[in-house]
Amino acid sequence: MSIKIIHTADNHIGISYNSLSEAKAKLVKERLEALKRIVEKGNKELADYLVIAGDLFDVTKYDKNRTTDVIDILNSFQGKVFIVPGNHDFYQEGENSLWYEFKTKTNNDKIIVLDKYEVFEDTIEGQEVRFYPAACKTLHSNENTIGWIKEIEKPNNAIHIGIAHGNVVGLGRDEDGKYFNMDPAELLNAGVDFWLLGHIHVPYPTQDLVTNNPGYFMSGTHVPDTWKSTNMGNAWIIEIDGEKNVKADKFQPSKFCFKVIKTVLESEIDIESLRRDLTNCDYENIALRLDLTGTLTAKNLELLDELLNEWTEKTKGFIYFDDFKNIKQKIDQDVIDEKFTNGSLPHILLSELLSEDADGLSTQKAFEIINETKSKN
Repeated sequence: MSIKIIHTADNHIGISYNSLSEAKAKLVKERLEALKRIVEKGNKELADYLVIAGDLFDVTKYDKNRTTDVIDILNSFQGKVFIVPGNHDFYQEGENSLWYEFKTKTNNDKIIVLDKYEVFEDTIEGQEVRFYPAACKTLHSNENTIGWIKEIEKPNNAIHIGIAHGNVVGLGRDEDGKYFNMDPAELLNAGVDFWLLGHIHVPYPTQDLVTNNPGYFMSGTHVPDTWKSTNMGNAWIIEIDGEKNVKADKFQPSKFCFKVIKTVLESEIDIESLRRDLTNCDYENIALRLDLTGTLTAKNLELLDELLNEWTEKTKGFIYFDDFKNIKQKIDQDVIDEKFTNGSLPHILLSELLSEDADGLSTQKAFEIINETKSKN
């Protein structure tokens, strides 16, 4: 008998996207839609459990509409849902708190918030499954919450799964040591068959198909959340049988991605290549940032401006479009004639230098120095 788990974390439902104001509404909705796709994938795979390893929500403040949307999505999962609070949505006691309100509005036999440091036992067709949750109860901590798990007796005939949220030494950066740091040796020596982890916004292992038990899985965020994101979000389908054989498949639940085009422009050909790159984008699902450097003639600068104005004004359907230019004007004889009087010392020097300067770099530098000196005077 094998069991199947869908593993996600760092969903950060409620994240503001204020820096992408034009795209805010679409991206807020996409985080919910991607969570819905995870549930749909789990149902298609006949998964027994959906495990959310922290930061389902972006903040601890209770929001009725947001919470209702999430519960509606999770209720459509056909198995059981286990949620461990992370550091962003850490567990707090008391009425009006996020998890108090969440639990009052759910079927606690189906959607289970694992906020206590104790074993949760379940059975799937005769196979005992034990979950060892390590919830966060503060935003920051210089100690993790998994220490108690190693001391618990673990029957050989049961499947043992740890769930925690925090930094793993060597996977993520935490110079200040305030994000529940877990050492890989501590995880592997805790006595569970494997861990389902959250906090680091990139997946581990990195490969898409895993056939050997790595000891712990990090799902990464289910939707890209920064310009450093290079994929479309991740989640895991993990299967373990009674012999403790593990296999896992990574899948991407989001349609959205951040894309950065970083290119050097030196000619009209380069500009046309940029145009093709823009045209070939799946722009309806992309937040795009251009990082452009290079040197262009006055004519080609006009062509580039026309291209960028076209895409900025029409956006071509991009969720978000931004461009950063550090393009210098190429110094040719026309520019020298326009800027300096014929026969003047700068005109003579630059013209002679240009005739001997194969790549134009020396002329470019000399022009900038002369022009800057002229501006100061």
